Amino acid sequence: MQTARLNEFRIARRMRAINRLVQIFLGLCLIITLNYLASRHFQRFDLTQNRQFSLSAESQAYLQQLETPIDIIVTIASGSDVPELKRIRNDLDKLLLEYEVTSMREGQAFVRVEFVDALRPRNRTRELVQTYNIERDNVIIVAANERTRLIELPELYEAEEGQWHSFCGERILTSAILEVSNEESPVLYHLTGHGEMRIGDVHPTRGLSLLEGFLQERGFTLRELDLTRVAAVPEDAAMILALAPQAALAPAEVEKLRRYMSARNGRMILALEPGRKHGLNNLLFDWGILVEDYITVDVDPNYRSQEGDMIVRHFSEHPISKILYDYNATAYFGQSRPIRIDPASQADESLSLRYLIGTSQKSWAEKDYRTQRPLAFDADRDLPGPLSLGVAAQRSTSSALGLSISGGRFVCFGNSDFLANNRFQIYGNYTLLINSLNWALDRNVLLNIPAQPLSTYQLIMSQDDLRRLLTYFALLPITFAALGIIISLIRRR
Repeated sequence: MQTARLNEFRIARRMRAINRLVQIFLGLCLIITLNYLASRHFQRFDLTQNRQFSLSAESQAYLQQLETPIDIIVTIASGSDVPELKRIRNDLDKLLLEYEVTSMREGQAFVRVEFVDALRPRNRTRELVQTYNIERDNVIIVAANERTRLIELPELYEAEEGQWHSFCGERILTSAILEVSNEESPVLYHLTGHGEMRIGDVHPTRGLSLLEGFLQERGFTLRELDLTRVAAVPEDAAMILALAPQAALAPAEVEKLRRYMSARNGRMILALEPGRKHGLNNLLFDWGILVEDYITVDVDPNYRSQEGDMIVRHFSEHPISKILYDYNATAYFGQSRPIRIDPASQADESLSLRYLIGTSQKSWAEKDYRTQRPLAFDADRDLPGPLSLGVAAQRSTSSALGLSISGGRFVCFGNSDFLANNRFQIYGNYTLLINSLNWALDRNVLLNIPAQPLSTYQLIMSQDDLRRLLTYFALLPITFAALGIIISLIRRR
């Protein structure tokens, strides 16, 4: 009898143990299932004012259509003591999380984000340095299909009087994603045959090897073009670059460029040197630009470097130069010639022209620079400053429906050596180039994504307010703990 009861107790204990194991197993299965479903079917809500942590509908549409993974690599060192870098890292953390989540399809994120310290010697860091040619920290690399786009941190913010006031990271990142995910690489043709600066040449003042690498890293294809050997500008030309021609182009060559710019809504960047005949007067007249035989003289010491370079400090709020205007940046030019807007171009309603960069009030355009020494301002022959060193022209046409359609775009600088190897690495110089390319090719300007205003909130409390707050927060837990102890004592009795 006792043996039978003992066996019953043993069986009961075993059944309870098995029951517990089954419950634990089912509980684990429930947790795993809930996490699996939550990772693939979830809803996130942005309750902040102005929905500052949500992507725009435009960005969401682009991300949902991605067919190839996008890698975003941020080289901002963790634990930085610089307040600005902490702010940027915090803003990017929240924004890039939205990109990862929004790009998720069937359990796969098409936007993959990675934060690395480019200056820390690790295997992964060395691999990224070799793959993407990362040579410094505090940059963002957006890469896909062996195409990369480098984003500088100042591009993420709009500023007023040197202070950040808006975060435009979404517009910049979405533009970069569109660029690298597009399999078609814009083809830039560099004119040759007139003594132009040379692509691939490492010469400090006449070589463009740094510019070539800079463009290739950003997904551009660079080719040379001799207009005497072709009947017309190639059909795949996204833009023409004419950098420092030393001799005049033949009339037939100029006519090919005019047809490309007018009939095909072409894009062109022209960088000229002073004292050189270029033969492009007819083309420049079409676009309302005056390039006269002057040199720019600036005697303001704040606008001259110790090496004799002209320091450009005046920038307009045009998309090409706005970021330099916002951050009070500078560019370094050598000897330059003034670039002016033809007053007669105002009669052409389809043509819009804007100044880009300029000199100081103490500058002038010298007419007799070949014969007069020392140079001195002559009110009868010279042009008083400030002077423009760059102009952007845009042509628009009207469709049958009355809509304004963007036509060709033309950017002209009165200096070319700001692109040479010995000056190209200066922030203001290469920023002028890449912004001119992006503007002329309609990149970054087609996205209707507004910048998010930066908001800071500060809670000001007196010492009495703080004591009352601490009292309230301490009183509630203590009260509930006391009630729990009292109830436990009553139940024991």
